[in-house]
Amino acid sequence: MKSLLVVLLMVIAKVAVGQDEKDQTPSALFKVVPQNFVDNTLKIGTEFFNKSRSKSVSIFVYGRFDSDPNSGPFYYGENRYKGLGGEAQYRKYISPLQPYVTRRNKNYLRGIYVAGYIQGASYSNEGNYISSHYDRNTGQYTSTVVNVHESIGNWGTGFTIGVHRTLWNVLFIDAYVGGGIQWSDVIRTVSPPVNPNYSGYYYTGITSPGYQGIMPKFGIQLGIPL
Repeated sequence: MKSLLVVLLMVIAKVAVGQDEKDQTPSALFKVVPQNFVDNTLKIGTEFFNKSRSKSVSIFVYGRFDSDPNSGPFYYGENRYKGLGGEAQYRKYISPLQPYVTRRNKNYLRGIYVAGYIQGASYSNEGNYISSHYDRNTGQYTSTVVNVHESIGNWGTGFTIGVHRTLWNVLFIDAYVGGGIQWSDVIRTVSPPVNPNYSGYYYTGITSPGYQGIMPKFGIQLGIPL
């Protein structure tokens, strides 16, 4: 009877371990992109795997909500934007997401992939800009408070190469690097009009929604199984 009980317990344990190993390879992950917090953007999404974990599709949505644009005079370098966007990504895992064992006999999952993505977003930006003018005849400076409103749309495409692996069999860390190209359309209204030859407030750095050109894409994503 004792021998039968021991065998039964061993079978149950083996089934349980096998089930745990199977369950640690999820069919979907909920993800957040922490580096986007730097420019006041929350980006979240879900990655859906095929049965062999050799391919996946990711859908992300993100929102950017900078400081109150009506809080006072500003320069465009401050990048006070509000808007929403989305990204779709297709991944081909060169090395499928599958279990591995460390030298210390600890299990983890790892996969290596290449991916292509498309993205698009819409933003608005409004506030005050101080325009100064020097009159050489009188030696006087005059300043005018100008209201500026922008409507911005951007869209882009590119690729990434990345490594996906687990920590503690729960947290998925996805590190990637790549690049692409981004286009943008900026509609800007200035009231009252200022000198059209002066473009100091047209600043569009690489983190600005109005940026257009080659766009690097690198960082990490953190995920948990669904």
